[in-house]
Amino acid sequence: MRTILITGATSGFGKLMTQEFLAHGDLVIATGRQLVQRNEIFSTERQVYRDRLIEIDLDVTNFQQMLTAFNLIESRFKSLDILINNAGYGQFGALEEFRPEQVRDQMEVNFFGTVNVTQTFLPLLRQGRGKIFNFSSVFGFMGFPLTSLYCASKFAVEGLTESLRMELSPFGVQVCLIRPGGFKTDFGKNLLWNVKAHNSQYVGYVKNYQKLHDYFSEKKTQKPEEVAKGVLKLSLKRNLPMSKVFGQDGRMSYLFKTFTPDFIYFFLFQRILNKFMLDRTNKL
Repeated sequence: MRTILITGATSGFGKLMTQEFLAHGDLVIATGRQLVQRNEIFSTERQVYRDRLIEIDLDVTNFQQMLTAFNLIESRFKSLDILINNAGYGQFGALEEFRPEQVRDQMEVNFFGTVNVTQTFLPLLRQGRGKIFNFSSVFGFMGFPLTSLYCASKFAVEGLTESLRMELSPFGVQVCLIRPGGFKTDFGKNLLWNVKAHNSQYVGYVKNYQKLHDYFSEKKTQKPEEVAKGVLKLSLKRNLPMSKVFGQDGRMSYLFKTFTPDFIYFFLFQRILNKFMLDRTNKL
């Protein structure tokens, strides 16, 4: 029986992966902010899987909670088979209008949170010759306007993951990057839009992008179970790939970005975005 640690397990991909790994017969340590107090999240799983589900409060920016979780897991299991760094959130808006603390918080959760958790649990992963899955996104290999903070945090996760893959290979620890496209999760509902006063130079730009994002969010048909099942399947492989893109939109975006010359890519991409995001705005 494998021991799996999942961050950001309170909803979305994190909760679905917890369910998938439990159903497979693994022991899952589900973590999230104030998870223990929110009994309803895993009420069914708690009854069905009993001792194979462990719930721990873990804010990935809280070092005391990190240490508490490490001590508990080390004392009970001595090693860790799989770490899934899934915790994160998004802030969209014009870079010029973000406050310094907003910029730092985006990086603190999405990037430094991944760093903090990985650093903390690496001794247990080395002991178990385990596997690490770091969640990125289409926004981790493609930059979009009004998403600079989120993209920067995910681009950073990608660089971290690629380096760690080589750094940890001599110790038998494998690292894989997960790149989901657009799936029906709570990400859109929890997304923070930085919309300023009516006299902002960006107000129309941001509102049009918000409408565009909401429109496509409603049209999404890709089920997040694809990602949860896909990560489980990957975890069973003897050798992990460097990365895995999920979703038809994600795969098409990856191919478009990878194989289109830069001058063509940016020309086409900018024309498409301008049509949908600028035509109805005030002239910038």
